[in-house]
Amino acid sequence: MMTSNESEQRKGFCPVYDIECPAGPDAAESCENRFRADYNPLTSFRDSEIEHCAIYRMQQKAELARETGEDAKEIENSSKDGE
Repeated sequence: MMTSNESEQRKGFCPVYDIECPAGPDAAESCENRFRADYNPLTSFRDSEIEHCAIYRMQQKAELARETGEDAKEIENSSKDGE
C-alpha cells in the first residue's frame, strides 16, 4: 500500500496503468476510488470502462512515441542529405 506522500505524488495518474490521466485529476481520483473498492472489470461495466480507457490511452501514448521517433529520424536523414 502507498504512503500518503507517494499517494500525493501519484495524484492525477491512472490507477490501472502508470500514465497521467488525460481526463484530469478529478477523473483519476474517481477511478482510484473505484479501483480501491470492489474493482472487477469482468463483472462490472463501469470497471471495464476504466480498463478500456487505460488500454486506449497507453496505445495512444505508444503511437505518439512512435510518430515522434519517426519524425526525429526523418529530420536527421534530411539534414544529412543536405550536407
